[in-house]
Amino acid sequence: MPKVSDMIQSKFLRKEDFDEDRIMTIRGVKLEDMPGDDGQQKWVLYFREEAKGMALNVTTIRVLEKAFGDDSDQWVGKKVKVYVDPNVSFGGRVVGGLRLMPPKNTAPRAPAPPPPEERAPVTSDDDFSDDIPF
Repeated sequence: MPKVSDMIQSKFLRKEDFDEDRIMTIRGVKLEDMPGDDGQQKWVLYFREEAKGMALNVTTIRVLEKAFGDDSDQWVGKKVKVYVDPNVSFGGRVVGGLRLMPPKNTAPRAPAPPPPEERAPVTSDDDFSDDIPF
Protein backbone atom coordinates (compact mmCIF):
# COMPACT_ATOMS: atom_id res chain seq x y z
CA MET A 1 0.00 0.00 0.00
CA PRO A 2 1.26 3.52 -0.72
CA LYS A 3 2.11 6.02 1.97
CA VAL A 4 -0.03 9.14 2.25
CA SER A 5 2.96 11.25 1.11
CA ASP A 6 2.99 9.20 -2.13
CA MET A 7 -0.74 9.69 -2.62
CA ILE A 8 -0.76 13.49 -2.32
CA GLN A 9 0.95 14.98 -5.34
CA SER A 10 2.18 18.54 -5.51
CA LYS A 11 3.68 20.57 -8.32
CA PHE A 12 5.93 22.23 -5.73
CA LEU A 13 8.80 20.80 -3.70
CA ARG A 14 7.88 19.54 -0.23
CA LYS A 15 9.91 18.37 2.72
CA GLU A 16 8.92 14.80 1.84
CA ASP A 17 10.89 15.16 -1.41
CA PHE A 18 14.15 15.41 0.56
CA ASP A 19 15.82 12.52 2.35
CA GLU A 20 18.97 14.61 2.82
CA ASP A 21 20.31 18.10 2.20
CA ARG A 22 21.00 18.89 -1.46
CA ILE A 23 23.09 21.52 -3.19
CA MET A 24 21.01 22.94 -6.04
CA THR A 25 21.54 25.56 -8.75
CA ILE A 26 19.00 28.36 -9.17
CA ARG A 27 17.43 28.37 -12.66
CA GLY A 28 14.95 31.22 -12.15
CA VAL A 29 12.05 32.75 -10.23
CA LYS A 30 8.44 33.00 -11.39
CA LEU A 31 5.21 34.41 -9.92
CA GLU A 32 2.56 31.66 -9.89
CA ASP A 33 -0.99 31.02 -8.73
CA MET A 34 -1.19 28.85 -5.63
CA PRO A 35 -3.71 26.04 -5.71
CA GLY A 36 -6.23 26.22 -2.87
CA ASP A 37 -5.18 29.72 -1.78
CA ASP A 38 -8.14 31.61 -3.25
CA GLY A 39 -6.18 32.84 -6.25
CA GLN A 40 -3.22 34.10 -4.26
CA GLN A 41 0.13 34.19 -5.97
CA LYS A 42 3.60 33.39 -4.66
CA TRP A 43 7.07 33.56 -6.06
CA VAL A 44 8.44 30.14 -6.96
CA LEU A 45 12.15 29.34 -7.17
CA TYR A 46 13.21 26.82 -9.83
CA PHE A 47 16.37 24.72 -9.84
CA ARG A 48 18.30 23.06 -12.64
CA GLU A 49 18.28 19.75 -10.75
CA GLU A 50 14.48 19.54 -10.19
CA ALA A 51 11.37 19.92 -12.32
CA LYS A 52 9.31 21.09 -9.33
CA GLY A 53 9.74 24.59 -7.94
CA MET A 54 9.96 25.75 -4.34
CA ALA A 55 7.29 28.22 -3.19
CA LEU A 56 9.04 31.11 -1.47
CA ASN A 57 8.03 32.92 1.70
CA VAL A 58 9.34 36.23 3.00
CA THR A 59 12.04 34.54 5.09
CA THR A 60 13.42 32.59 2.14
CA ILE A 61 13.31 35.64 -0.13
CA ARG A 62 15.30 37.64 2.46
CA VAL A 63 17.90 34.84 2.72
CA LEU A 64 18.38 34.97 -1.06
CA GLU A 65 18.50 38.77 -1.06
CA LYS A 66 21.17 38.85 1.64
CA ALA A 67 23.28 36.24 -0.12
CA PHE A 68 22.95 37.31 -3.76
CA GLY A 69 21.49 40.84 -3.84
CA ASP A 70 18.07 42.36 -4.47
CA ASP A 71 17.98 41.68 -8.24
CA SER A 72 16.62 38.15 -8.66
CA ASP A 73 18.17 37.96 -12.13
CA GLN A 74 21.51 37.82 -10.31
CA TRP A 75 20.40 34.70 -8.41
CA VAL A 76 20.40 32.57 -11.58
CA GLY A 77 23.30 30.14 -11.62
CA LYS A 78 23.96 30.49 -7.89
CA LYS A 79 24.07 27.40 -5.70
CA VAL A 80 22.15 26.95 -2.46
CA LYS A 81 21.69 24.14 0.00
CA VAL A 82 18.06 23.02 0.28
CA TYR A 83 17.34 21.28 3.57
CA VAL A 84 14.47 20.26 5.81
CA ASP A 85 14.03 22.41 8.90
CA PRO A 86 11.81 20.61 11.44
CA ASN A 87 11.07 23.92 13.21
CA VAL A 88 9.15 25.61 10.36
CA SER A 89 5.73 26.81 11.55
CA PHE A 90 2.55 27.11 9.51
CA GLY A 91 -0.85 28.14 10.82
CA GLY A 92 0.44 28.29 14.39
CA ARG A 93 1.73 24.70 14.30
CA VAL A 94 5.27 23.42 13.94
CA VAL A 95 5.08 21.30 10.79
CA GLY A 96 8.59 21.39 9.34
CA GLY A 97 9.47 22.60 5.87
CA LEU A 98 12.15 23.47 3.38
CA ARG A 99 14.75 26.15 3.94
CA LEU A 100 17.65 27.50 1.90
CA MET A 101 21.21 28.12 2.99
CA PRO A 102 23.59 29.99 0.72
CA PRO A 103 27.19 28.82 0.61
CA LYS A 104 29.62 30.52 2.94
CA ASN A 105 31.48 33.52 1.52
CA THR A 106 28.71 34.54 -0.90
CA ALA A 107 29.61 38.20 -0.65
CA PRO A 108 31.31 39.41 -3.79
CA ARG A 109 35.01 39.44 -3.26
CA ALA A 110 37.03 42.47 -4.17
CA PRO A 111 39.91 41.71 -6.50
CA ALA A 112 43.26 41.35 -4.79
CA PRO A 113 45.25 44.55 -4.84
CA PRO A 114 48.05 44.54 -7.38
CA PRO A 115 51.53 44.02 -5.99
CA PRO A 116 53.27 47.25 -5.10
CA GLU A 117 55.22 48.53 -8.05
CA GLU A 118 58.85 49.29 -7.63
CA ARG A 119 59.56 52.92 -8.08
CA ALA A 120 61.53 53.85 -11.11
CA PRO A 121 64.30 56.36 -10.54
CA VAL A 122 63.32 59.91 -11.36
CA THR A 123 65.48 61.25 -14.11
CA SER A 124 64.10 64.73 -14.50
CA ASP A 125 62.23 67.30 -12.47
CA ASP A 126 60.14 68.03 -15.58
CA ASP A 127 58.07 64.92 -14.90
CA PHE A 128 56.29 66.79 -12.10
CA SER A 129 54.31 69.90 -12.87
CA ASP A 130 52.77 70.56 -9.46
CA ASP A 131 54.48 73.01 -7.18
CA ILE A 132 53.64 71.74 -3.72
CA PRO A 133 55.33 73.56 -0.88
CA PHE A 134 56.64 71.33 1.87
